[in-house]
Amino acid sequence: MKVEYLDQRMKDGSRLFVITQDRISWAELRQHLERLYGVEILQFITDGVVEGWLDFRYFGQQFSVNNPMGEYWFFVADPTCSSFPLSELMAHLRKWQPAA
Repeated sequence: MKVEYLDQRMKDGSRLFVITQDRISWAELRQHLERLYGVEILQFITDGVVEGWLDFRYFGQQFSVNNPMGEYWFFVADPTCSSFPLSELMAHLRKWQPAA
């Protein structure tokens, strides 16, 4: 999976830190995240057509994923989150391979 690292602060105080360029299904993304030790899926909301939000916890930090414009945008609620959980998530995302 192609992963673009960012540090953009949102109006709600959260930090946009990753945009993925690959198109995968929500089910595949959720399954891939659940394979990372310590990830706890908290909530998933979708309109079933266009957009969704997935909330999860990792290393005590709250994360959200949204899919505007066919990309997955990853946010961390605490903009001062240390680089360790962010880099672990990014490394895990890069390991994703589509199902054969």
